Amino acid sequence: MRDDLQSRLRRLGVVRGTRHLKPAPPRPVEVASLPVSLSETELPALTNSMDPAPPLETLLPGGRLLETDVGACFVLDRVYPLAYRHGQGQLAELETLPWDAAAALGGDGRLAGLSLDELLFLDTETTGLAGAGTLAFMVGVAFFEKGAEAQSSAEASAFVVRQYFLRDHGDEPAMLHLLAELLAERPGLITFNGRSFDLPLLDNRYLMNRLDHLAGDLPGRPHLDLLPPSRRLWRARVGSCALKSLEENVLGLRRTAEDVPGWLIPSLYLDYLRTGDARELLRVFYHNRMDMLSMVTLASQLVRQFARPQAEDHPVDLLSLARWLAALGLAAEAEQILRLAISLDLPLALYHQALHQLGALLKQGGRREEAVLLWQQIAVTAYEDVAAHVELAKHYEWQHQDLAAAREWTQQALALVSRWPAAQASLARGELEHRLARLERKLNQVTE
Repeated sequence: MRDDLQSRLRRLGVVRGTRHLKPAPPRPVEVASLPVSLSETELPALTNSMDPAPPLETLLPGGRLLETDVGACFVLDRVYPLAYRHGQGQLAELETLPWDAAAALGGDGRLAGLSLDELLFLDTETTGLAGAGTLAFMVGVAFFEKGAEAQSSAEASAFVVRQYFLRDHGDEPAMLHLLAELLAERPGLITFNGRSFDLPLLDNRYLMNRLDHLAGDLPGRPHLDLLPPSRRLWRARVGSCALKSLEENVLGLRRTAEDVPGWLIPSLYLDYLRTGDARELLRVFYHNRMDMLSMVTLASQLVRQFARPQAEDHPVDLLSLARWLAALGLAAEAEQILRLAISLDLPLALYHQALHQLGALLKQGGRREEAVLLWQQIAVTAYEDVAAHVELAKHYEWQHQDLAAAREWTQQALALVSRWPAAQASLARGELEHRLARLERKLNQVTE
């Protein structure tokens, strides 16, 4: 029944997609709106604006139609030398770093067993936010490629950015076939927010086209999503961890006027489907390509700061890294980073923060006497925080049974709190007064 219906539709001239539709006629230039000073030599330029839109192959040199058993898809490759500089970094830097660290960054131990040429960077441009009808009209992928002379070497010779583009919705099966071929060669994935968006979307599109057998378990592949580790390392310093913010604040990159804001991309594609004019889509190709290149240098920066922190790294990043390492159970590494941060010329607030983190780490490790020295350093210079005083009071009360010292640190804390604004001081004062009263009772019992 279904085949018979399709045959009847074809006889009637009904075809899938929009590429066979005639483009909308160009809008004529209204003479009344032309400037009075317009010369005759300028008229040809205006006439050219009414010419039919050039085809994709003309707008994007090097682009080509790749045929599959289920149709064709437009594909554009851009090849970059590894020495290419994107922002402050080179593409080649990722090869010089300990890739094993990616397993900790992504929380996926399988990444450690993959080489760079087994990884596929992936990013999509879509017709809207995630939903049943959302379509990825462009899938950008990028990968390190070996040249013919480097097949026996572990080193790549170039970096390839490949963009699959749907001339209309009818190209989607062909795109999914071509993408599956590349996925079969490279099992590991690197994305930016791909775990929540790109991979579920593509997985759904394979399912909707009854091609899920081609890509397998796409969300279950070895995967490094760069967004979560970026937040852990840089959010305390830069706030927003959108890719554009990270480019400006971490990678030292500012995009050119060729770029287009992400929120505008769906409407540009809709305009293209309606008119057949792809000239504005050049900005989308640029946007997607920049995303791919930024993922490489962002991955390099993450791996480098995680595995090889330096004194030149921002102190806030060092404190975030130490907290991250401690959460991973890497106490020795976290202590090393905190001691590095403390040795730098930190503002007082960051210096206290580093001492607090190191003190908590030492306390958890049973090294309380070392932590006491840090709490004392904080207490003698802190005016808006009594956390160190409280730690010292608890230490002397419960570890040394030195009630007089515990009372002294509690009284010092109360003296500080008395100078705070009333709203800020009320809760802290109540807890401290309760602690002081308990210590006074204990001391009275001892003297009796």
